[in-house]
Amino acid sequence: MINGVLLLDKPKNISSNKALYIIKKKLSPKKAGIVGILDPLASGMLPIVMNEGTKLAKYIENENKEYLVTAKLGYTSTTGDGEGTIIAFKNSTSFKFTKKSLQEVVNKFKGIQKQIPPMYSGLKVNGIKLYKLARQGISVKREPRVINITDLEVISLDNNEVFLKISCSKGTYIRTLVESIGDSLGTGAYTKDLRRIRIGSFQENEMISLDEVSENQHKIISLESITKNMLSISITDEQCRTLRYGQTIYTKIYENIDEIALKNSNSNLIGIGMIVNNHIHIKRLINFNE
Repeated sequence: MINGVLLLDKPKNISSNKALYIIKKKLSPKKAGIVGILDPLASGMLPIVMNEGTKLAKYIENENKEYLVTAKLGYTSTTGDGEGTIIAFKNSTSFKFTKKSLQEVVNKFKGIQKQIPPMYSGLKVNGIKLYKLARQGISVKREPRVINITDLEVISLDNNEVFLKISCSKGTYIRTLVESIGDSLGTGAYTKDLRRIRIGSFQENEMISLDEVSENQHKIISLESITKNMLSISITDEQCRTLRYGQTIYTKIYENIDEIALKNSNSNLIGIGMIVNNHIHIKRLINFNE
């Protein structure tokens, strides 16, 4: 059974759910899910957790992301990207920006800040997804969310198109960030192209295309790699059985830890635990026999 995460290189013009459907047809996992949905017009890293990997999805979801973005200046979009109605901005006759002057502007958007999610998003209000309301012409109040733009670099400038590399925290809407940059420039802007190239320590060269999935199952990221940055502790087979029976085990190594990876004598991940007063409690158990 395949346990882990497949880093799919999602192509443009298909939904993340469609990509998941194709992977399920190709690999037939018992369980599979998406971590961090990409819009249909976006491409790049789409983690698909499979079988026991689904239990570790949050450790991928909480990682920082990195994107390559093409921002189109001089226009706005009703959706913030090329899918919506494109409107020429009133001051879009000509631009006299340089790479340096643009970098000075975008630098203002680095750091911790609050961002209001767009109406065209999958967030729910009273159980209804916002984009469904937006398509009916309905706008509702959205609470701002704290995000962190850790890096924002102007790669190049070609007429009214700006190429950016953006590193950011979970929950950041790139479309909204680009609109804010356009407002600050006084030109308007929308996201013309978006590609996700990194999540946490997972790199672009680890991705697999839809066409290559069946022949490259060896590239699927293991459970151990998903939790490689987490503190870990080795336990014996007998201690593992004790935990599986719902009991705790004593350790003198650590006193109190919120989350720790539990590994057997072969360094295989067997679960996620917590330590309270020198006793290991199981939080999430990996079942290799399922």
